[in-house]
Amino acid sequence: MPLLQNRKRRAQPEEDDDDAPSSPEPATQRRRTTATRDDIDDSGFAGDDGGPSHGDSNLNQMVKKLVRLALACEYQRKPIRRSDISEKVLGTAGRQFKAVFAQTQLQLRSVFGMEMVELPAREKVTLAQRRAAAKTAEKSKTVASWVLVSVLPTQFRDPEILQPPAAPTAEEESKYASIYTVLIALISLSGGSLPDTKMDRYLRRVQMEDNTPISTHTKTELLMKLMEKDGYIVKIKESTGTGEEDIYWAVGPRGKVEVGEDGVRGLTRAVYGELDEGGEEELERRIARSLGMGEKVAPRRDAGQENAAGQRKKRGRKKKDARQEEEEQEEEEGGGDTEDDEE
Repeated sequence: MPLLQNRKRRAQPEEDDDDAPSSPEPATQRRRTTATRDDIDDSGFAGDDGGPSHGDSNLNQMVKKLVRLALACEYQRKPIRRSDISEKVLGTAGRQFKAVFAQTQLQLRSVFGMEMVELPAREKVTLAQRRAAAKTAEKSKTVASWVLVSVLPTQFRDPEILQPPAAPTAEEESKYASIYTVLIALISLSGGSLPDTKMDRYLRRVQMEDNTPISTHTKTELLMKLMEKDGYIVKIKESTGTGEEDIYWAVGPRGKVEVGEDGVRGLTRAVYGELDEGGEEELERRIARSLGMGEKVAPRRDAGQENAAGQRKKRGRKKKDARQEEEEQEEEEGGGDTEDDEE
Protein backbone atom coordinates (compact mmCIF):
# COMPACT_ATOMS: atom_id res chain seq x y z
CA MET A 1 0.00 0.00 0.00
CA PRO A 2 2.67 2.63 0.67
CA LEU A 3 4.14 1.91 -2.74
CA LEU A 4 0.82 2.60 -4.45
CA GLN A 5 0.34 5.84 -2.56
CA ASN A 6 3.78 7.07 -3.58
CA ARG A 7 2.97 6.32 -7.19
CA LYS A 8 -0.27 8.30 -6.97
CA ARG A 9 1.51 11.23 -5.38
CA ARG A 10 4.09 11.32 -8.16
CA ALA A 11 1.43 11.10 -10.88
CA GLN A 12 -0.69 13.87 -9.41
CA PRO A 13 1.47 16.79 -10.64
CA GLU A 14 1.37 15.36 -14.14
CA GLU A 15 -2.44 15.42 -14.12
CA ASP A 16 -2.36 18.96 -12.80
CA ASP A 17 0.01 19.99 -15.61
CA ASP A 18 -2.30 18.55 -18.24
CA ASP A 19 -5.29 20.42 -16.86
CA ALA A 20 -3.38 23.72 -16.48
CA PRO A 21 -4.14 26.45 -19.02
CA SER A 22 -1.61 27.10 -21.78
CA SER A 23 0.96 29.86 -21.30
CA PRO A 24 -0.07 33.27 -22.56
CA GLU A 25 1.28 34.50 -25.95
CA PRO A 26 4.36 36.73 -25.62
CA ALA A 27 3.66 40.41 -25.94
CA THR A 28 6.16 40.87 -28.75
CA GLN A 29 4.51 38.16 -30.82
CA ARG A 30 1.08 39.70 -30.27
CA ARG A 31 2.34 43.10 -31.33
CA ARG A 32 3.96 41.65 -34.43
CA THR A 33 0.79 39.83 -35.42
CA THR A 34 -1.39 42.86 -34.81
CA ALA A 35 0.89 45.14 -36.76
CA THR A 36 0.99 42.74 -39.69
CA ARG A 37 -2.80 42.48 -39.84
CA ASP A 38 -3.32 46.21 -39.52
CA ASP A 39 -0.60 47.34 -41.93
CA ILE A 40 -1.11 44.93 -44.81
CA ASP A 41 -3.86 46.07 -47.10
CA ASP A 42 -5.87 44.03 -49.57
CA SER A 43 -3.09 44.13 -52.20
CA GLY A 44 -0.64 42.33 -49.91
CA PHE A 45 1.79 45.23 -49.33
CA ALA A 46 2.51 46.96 -46.06
CA GLY A 47 1.24 50.46 -45.41
CA ASP A 48 3.26 53.58 -44.79
CA ASP A 49 3.52 53.01 -41.07
CA GLY A 50 4.56 49.38 -41.36
CA GLY A 51 7.73 49.93 -43.43
CA PRO A 52 8.72 47.73 -46.39
CA SER A 53 6.55 44.68 -46.77
CA HIS A 54 7.47 41.14 -47.70
CA GLY A 55 6.23 41.76 -51.26
CA ASP A 56 8.49 44.80 -51.69
CA SER A 57 11.44 42.85 -50.38
CA ASN A 58 10.83 40.03 -52.85
CA LEU A 59 10.52 42.52 -55.71
CA ASN A 60 13.82 44.18 -54.80
CA GLN A 61 15.55 40.83 -54.59
CA MET A 62 14.28 39.82 -58.03
CA VAL A 63 15.40 43.16 -59.50
CA LYS A 64 18.89 42.63 -58.09
CA LYS A 65 19.01 39.13 -59.53
CA LEU A 66 17.94 40.34 -62.96
CA VAL A 67 20.56 43.12 -62.94
CA ARG A 68 23.28 40.59 -62.09
CA LEU A 69 21.99 38.20 -64.76
CA ALA A 70 21.99 40.95 -67.40
CA LEU A 71 25.55 42.03 -66.57
CA ALA A 72 26.81 38.44 -66.53
CA CYS A 73 25.19 37.61 -69.87
CA GLU A 74 26.56 40.76 -71.50
CA TYR A 75 30.07 40.02 -70.24
CA GLN A 76 29.86 36.64 -72.00
CA ARG A 77 28.04 38.12 -75.04
CA LYS A 78 25.07 35.87 -74.40
CA PRO A 79 21.50 37.08 -75.02
CA ILE A 80 19.31 37.62 -71.97
CA ARG A 81 16.56 35.13 -72.67
CA ARG A 82 13.06 35.18 -71.25
CA SER A 83 13.39 31.53 -70.23
CA ASP A 84 16.51 32.31 -68.16
CA ILE A 85 14.72 35.18 -66.44
CA SER A 86 11.79 32.94 -65.54
CA GLU A 87 14.03 30.17 -64.26
CA LYS A 88 16.78 32.09 -62.45
CA VAL A 89 14.99 35.26 -61.32
CA LEU A 90 11.22 34.96 -61.11
CA GLY A 91 10.70 31.35 -60.15
CA THR A 92 7.04 30.97 -59.19
CA ALA A 93 6.41 34.75 -59.41
CA GLY A 94 6.03 34.76 -63.19
CA ARG A 95 3.22 37.30 -63.13
CA GLN A 96 5.55 39.98 -61.77
CA PHE A 97 7.71 40.02 -64.92
CA LYS A 98 6.61 43.48 -66.06
CA ALA A 99 7.20 45.08 -62.67
CA VAL A 100 10.61 43.43 -62.26
CA PHE A 101 11.65 44.30 -65.82
CA ALA A 102 10.64 47.95 -65.44
CA GLN A 103 12.50 48.37 -62.15
CA THR A 104 15.55 46.64 -63.62
CA GLN A 105 15.59 49.05 -66.55
CA LEU A 106 15.56 51.98 -64.12
CA GLN A 107 18.46 50.53 -62.15
CA LEU A 108 20.50 49.82 -65.28
CA ARG A 109 19.96 53.33 -66.69
CA SER A 110 20.61 55.23 -63.47
CA VAL A 111 23.54 53.18 -62.14
CA PHE A 112 25.26 51.58 -65.13
CA GLY A 113 24.23 53.84 -68.02
CA MET A 114 22.78 50.92 -69.99
CA GLU A 115 19.44 49.40 -70.84
CA MET A 116 18.11 46.13 -72.20
CA VAL A 117 17.10 46.24 -75.86
CA GLU A 118 15.18 43.43 -77.50
CA LEU A 119 17.06 41.50 -80.16
CA PRO A 120 15.42 41.29 -83.58
CA ALA A 121 14.46 37.85 -84.77
CA ARG A 122 16.70 36.19 -87.30
CA GLU A 123 15.46 36.86 -90.79
CA LYS A 124 14.11 33.93 -92.77
CA VAL A 125 16.16 34.29 -95.93
CA THR A 126 16.06 30.97 -97.74
CA LEU A 127 12.92 29.48 -99.22
CA ALA A 128 13.09 26.49 -96.90
CA GLN A 129 13.32 28.76 -93.85
CA ARG A 130 10.31 30.79 -94.98
CA ARG A 131 8.22 27.70 -95.57
CA ALA A 132 9.16 26.25 -92.18
CA ALA A 133 8.38 29.57 -90.50
CA ALA A 134 4.99 29.74 -92.21
CA LYS A 135 4.09 26.24 -91.02
CA THR A 136 5.11 26.84 -87.40
CA ALA A 137 3.98 30.47 -87.16
CA GLU A 138 0.73 29.64 -85.39
CA LYS A 139 2.09 26.82 -83.25
CA SER A 140 5.36 28.33 -82.06
CA LYS A 141 5.63 31.32 -79.81
CA THR A 142 8.45 33.81 -80.22
CA VAL A 143 10.78 33.86 -77.23
CA ALA A 144 12.06 37.38 -76.60
CA SER A 145 15.69 38.02 -75.76
CA TRP A 146 17.60 41.16 -74.93
CA VAL A 147 21.12 42.61 -74.90
CA LEU A 148 22.60 45.55 -73.03
CA VAL A 149 23.38 48.75 -74.91
CA SER A 150 24.79 52.03 -73.67
CA VAL A 151 22.49 55.01 -73.12
CA LEU A 152 25.26 57.48 -72.30
CA PRO A 153 25.38 60.73 -74.30
CA THR A 154 27.62 60.82 -77.35
CA GLN A 155 30.29 62.99 -75.70
CA PHE A 156 30.87 60.29 -73.08
CA ARG A 157 31.28 57.44 -75.59
CA ASP A 158 34.92 58.24 -76.14
CA PRO A 159 37.45 55.37 -76.16
CA GLU A 160 39.40 57.16 -73.44
CA ILE A 161 36.32 57.04 -71.21
CA LEU A 162 34.72 53.76 -72.25
CA GLN A 163 37.66 51.44 -72.71
CA PRO A 164 37.18 47.86 -73.93
CA PRO A 165 36.60 45.33 -71.16
CA ALA A 166 39.45 43.04 -70.19
CA ALA A 167 37.98 39.91 -71.78
CA PRO A 168 40.58 38.39 -71.82
CA THR A 169 42.52 41.66 -72.23
CA ALA A 170 41.53 45.13 -73.39
CA GLU A 171 43.83 44.86 -76.40
CA GLU A 172 42.35 41.55 -77.56
CA GLU A 173 38.84 42.85 -77.02
CA SER A 174 39.51 45.98 -79.10
CA LYS A 175 40.89 43.83 -81.94
CA TYR A 176 37.82 41.61 -81.89
CA ALA A 177 35.45 44.61 -81.90
CA SER A 178 37.33 46.16 -84.82
CA ILE A 179 37.16 42.98 -86.90
CA TYR A 180 33.44 42.30 -86.47
CA THR A 181 32.61 45.97 -87.04
CA VAL A 182 34.49 45.94 -90.37
CA LEU A 183 32.79 42.72 -91.48
CA ILE A 184 29.34 44.01 -90.51
CA ALA A 185 30.02 47.22 -92.45
CA LEU A 186 31.07 45.24 -95.53
CA ILE A 187 27.94 43.10 -95.40
CA SER A 188 25.65 46.08 -94.82
CA LEU A 189 27.19 48.16 -97.61
CA SER A 190 26.76 45.20 -99.97
CA GLY A 191 22.99 45.35 -99.62
CA GLY A 192 22.60 43.18 -96.53
CA SER A 193 24.16 39.98 -97.88
CA LEU A 194 27.66 39.11 -99.01
CA PRO A 195 28.58 35.98 -101.03
CA ASP A 196 31.16 33.73 -99.48
CA THR A 197 33.56 34.27 -102.40
CA LYS A 198 33.53 38.04 -101.83
CA MET A 199 33.98 37.53 -98.10
CA ASP A 200 37.11 35.50 -98.80
CA ARG A 201 38.35 38.26 -101.10
CA TYR A 202 37.87 40.92 -98.43
CA LEU A 203 39.61 38.73 -95.84
CA ARG A 204 42.60 38.39 -98.15
CA ARG A 205 42.79 42.17 -98.53
CA VAL A 206 43.05 42.62 -94.77
CA GLN A 207 45.50 39.72 -94.53
CA MET A 208 43.09 37.49 -92.63
CA GLU A 209 42.64 34.73 -95.15
CA ASP A 210 43.98 32.03 -92.82
CA ASN A 211 45.17 33.65 -89.58
CA THR A 212 43.95 36.44 -87.31
CA PRO A 213 45.72 38.84 -84.92
CA ILE A 214 43.66 37.54 -81.97
CA SER A 215 45.65 35.19 -79.76
CA THR A 216 42.65 33.20 -78.51
CA HIS A 217 41.39 32.51 -82.06
CA THR A 218 44.39 32.48 -84.35
CA LYS A 219 42.57 30.69 -87.19
CA THR A 220 40.14 32.68 -89.32
CA GLU A 221 37.66 29.81 -89.43
CA LEU A 222 37.48 29.68 -85.63
CA LEU A 223 37.06 33.44 -85.39
CA MET A 224 34.20 33.42 -87.91
CA LYS A 225 32.46 30.71 -85.87
CA LEU A 226 32.90 32.80 -82.73
CA MET A 227 31.28 35.79 -84.41
CA GLU A 228 28.43 33.54 -85.52
CA LYS A 229 28.00 32.26 -81.97
CA ASP A 230 27.98 35.79 -80.56
CA GLY A 231 25.33 36.84 -83.11
CA TYR A 232 27.34 39.40 -85.07
CA ILE A 233 27.18 37.63 -88.44
CA VAL A 234 25.17 34.74 -89.85
CA LYS A 235 26.29 32.18 -92.40
CA ILE A 236 23.46 31.12 -94.70
CA LYS A 237 23.46 28.06 -96.93
CA GLU A 238 20.82 27.70 -99.62
CA SER A 239 20.45 24.68 -101.86
CA THR A 240 20.45 25.36 -105.59
CA GLY A 241 18.68 22.11 -106.48
CA THR A 242 21.71 20.74 -108.33
CA GLY A 243 23.44 19.24 -105.32
CA GLU A 244 25.40 22.41 -104.59
CA GLU A 245 24.84 25.22 -102.09
CA ASP A 246 24.98 28.98 -102.31
CA ILE A 247 26.77 30.34 -99.27
CA TYR A 248 26.57 33.97 -98.22
CA TRP A 249 26.81 36.07 -95.08
CA ALA A 250 24.30 38.37 -93.37
CA VAL A 251 24.28 40.58 -90.29
CA GLY A 252 23.22 38.81 -87.10
CA PRO A 253 20.80 40.07 -84.42
CA ARG A 254 23.52 41.39 -82.09
CA GLY A 255 25.30 43.03 -85.00
CA LYS A 256 22.13 44.93 -85.93
CA VAL A 257 21.69 46.22 -82.39
CA GLU A 258 25.30 46.80 -81.32
CA VAL A 259 26.68 48.17 -84.61
CA GLY A 260 23.69 48.89 -86.84
CA GLU A 261 23.49 51.51 -89.55
CA ASP A 262 24.90 54.23 -87.30
CA GLY A 263 28.04 52.19 -86.69
CA VAL A 264 28.42 51.51 -90.43
CA ARG A 265 28.08 55.21 -91.21
CA GLY A 266 30.61 56.15 -88.54
CA LEU A 267 33.17 53.62 -89.78
CA THR A 268 32.74 54.73 -93.39
CA ARG A 269 33.20 58.41 -92.48
CA ALA A 270 36.32 57.54 -90.47
CA VAL A 271 37.81 55.71 -93.49
CA TYR A 272 37.15 58.62 -95.87
CA GLY A 273 38.41 61.20 -93.38
CA GLU A 274 37.63 64.91 -93.53
CA LEU A 275 35.76 66.09 -96.63
CA ASP A 276 34.34 69.38 -97.78
CA GLU A 277 30.61 70.05 -97.72
CA GLY A 278 30.00 68.72 -101.20
CA GLY A 279 32.07 65.63 -100.54
CA GLU A 280 30.18 64.86 -97.32
CA GLU A 281 26.83 65.12 -99.10
CA GLU A 282 28.01 62.82 -101.88
CA LEU A 283 29.36 60.36 -99.32
CA GLU A 284 26.04 60.33 -97.46
CA ARG A 285 24.17 59.64 -100.70
CA ARG A 286 26.51 56.78 -101.54
CA ILE A 287 26.18 55.29 -98.05
CA ALA A 288 22.38 55.51 -98.20
CA ARG A 289 22.39 53.89 -101.64
CA SER A 290 24.66 51.07 -100.46
CA LEU A 291 22.50 50.47 -97.38
CA GLY A 292 19.43 50.16 -99.61
CA MET A 293 17.94 53.47 -98.48
CA GLY A 294 18.29 55.37 -101.75
CA GLU A 295 14.90 54.28 -103.06
CA LYS A 296 13.14 55.40 -99.90
CA VAL A 297 14.37 59.00 -100.19
CA ALA A 298 12.75 60.34 -103.38
CA PRO A 299 13.44 63.94 -104.49
CA ARG A 300 10.45 66.24 -104.20
CA ARG A 301 9.22 68.17 -107.20
CA ASP A 302 8.64 71.87 -106.99
CA ALA A 303 5.36 73.48 -108.05
CA GLY A 304 6.60 74.41 -111.55
CA GLN A 305 7.69 70.87 -112.35
CA GLU A 306 4.39 69.42 -111.15
CA ASN A 307 2.36 71.91 -113.26
CA ALA A 308 4.48 71.21 -116.33
CA ALA A 309 4.02 67.49 -115.88
CA GLY A 310 0.26 67.97 -115.57
CA GLN A 311 0.10 70.02 -118.78
CA ARG A 312 2.03 67.36 -120.69
CA LYS A 313 -0.38 64.70 -119.47
CA LYS A 314 -3.39 66.74 -120.62
CA ARG A 315 -1.92 67.34 -124.11
CA GLY A 316 -1.09 63.65 -124.45
CA ARG A 317 -4.56 62.55 -123.48
CA LYS A 318 -6.23 64.77 -126.08
CA LYS A 319 -4.34 62.98 -128.86
CA LYS A 320 -5.48 59.51 -127.80
CA ASP A 321 -8.77 57.79 -128.36
CA ALA A 322 -11.16 56.70 -125.65
CA ARG A 323 -9.78 53.18 -125.40
CA GLN A 324 -6.26 54.43 -124.83
CA GLU A 325 -7.53 56.83 -122.17
CA GLU A 326 -9.12 53.94 -120.24
CA GLU A 327 -5.91 51.93 -120.41
CA GLU A 328 -3.92 54.96 -119.29
CA GLN A 329 -6.26 55.51 -116.36
CA GLU A 330 -5.81 51.90 -115.26
CA GLU A 331 -2.04 52.33 -115.42
CA GLU A 332 -2.27 55.47 -113.30
CA GLU A 333 -4.28 53.70 -110.63
CA GLY A 334 -1.87 50.77 -110.39
CA GLY A 335 1.47 52.05 -111.60
CA GLY A 336 2.33 55.46 -110.13
CA ASP A 337 4.86 57.43 -112.22
CA THR A 338 5.03 55.12 -115.27
CA GLU A 339 3.56 57.81 -117.51
CA ASP A 340 6.26 60.27 -116.60
CA ASP A 341 8.91 57.77 -117.61
CA GLU A 342 7.21 57.05 -120.93
CA GLU A 343 6.76 60.70 -121.77
